[in-house]
Amino acid sequence: MTKEMEALEELAANMSGDSSAPYHIANILREAIYRGIFTEGSPLHQAQIALKLGVSPIPLREALRLLETEGLVEFQGYRGAFVTELSLEEARELYEMISALETNLMRIAFPGITRRIVEEARNVLDMMEKEADCIRWRDLNFLFHALLYEPADRPLTVDMIARLRQKTDRNIRAHLDSMRKESEKQHREILDAVAAGDLEASVAALKKHLEYTSRDLQSWMRSEKGPKNSRLGSTSGRHLRE
Repeated sequence: MTKEMEALEELAANMSGDSSAPYHIANILREAIYRGIFTEGSPLHQAQIALKLGVSPIPLREALRLLETEGLVEFQGYRGAFVTELSLEEARELYEMISALETNLMRIAFPGITRRIVEEARNVLDMMEKEADCIRWRDLNFLFHALLYEPADRPLTVDMIARLRQKTDRNIRAHLDSMRKESEKQHREILDAVAAGDLEASVAALKKHLEYTSRDLQSWMRSEKGPKNSRLGSTSGRHLRE
């Protein structure tokens, strides 16, 4: 039994739900990817996973297809399923989209943000700063932002943001310790601007926060993954247009 399978079995034992349902299996595997049990580029051996989870191949494959739609898993022909790898270009583009969507949501939501929402968001920040578990910190981070966007009443946009963030979360988890102090400081700056009733300062603070997260993620990816992470490769000796 590999360490990955041991960790997967332990994770599954602590997650409630219908063990044979594709959505529940997908939740387990998604969490395993977020926690680094299955790393980027690693194969997902379906026979071993099915055995450890006590499920049949059909719901497992359906679960993997669900994760494929989220961009976490890819099927490589006869080779089977693999955890996807995120390139620098993809990380940059993802945060460009996240920033555009979230700053627009902030503008729409701002007139409806109440004192209750501000206090709830402040309580979430207090919990984040005390939270040691990176997965729970991630969930609280999403909750903080979702609270501020709640008055916008744009569930499709919020869902799209969640899906975009899913593609980067596993990388952020890996280097959270180095970024969380600054990230938490920026969360306070966003909330202070919101509480002061300053729309432009709120949008500016949010944009600054997302740009910081994007830069920090890309910097970490360069240092940890090296040049192979770029899908464009070197342009030395080439014209931009041919």
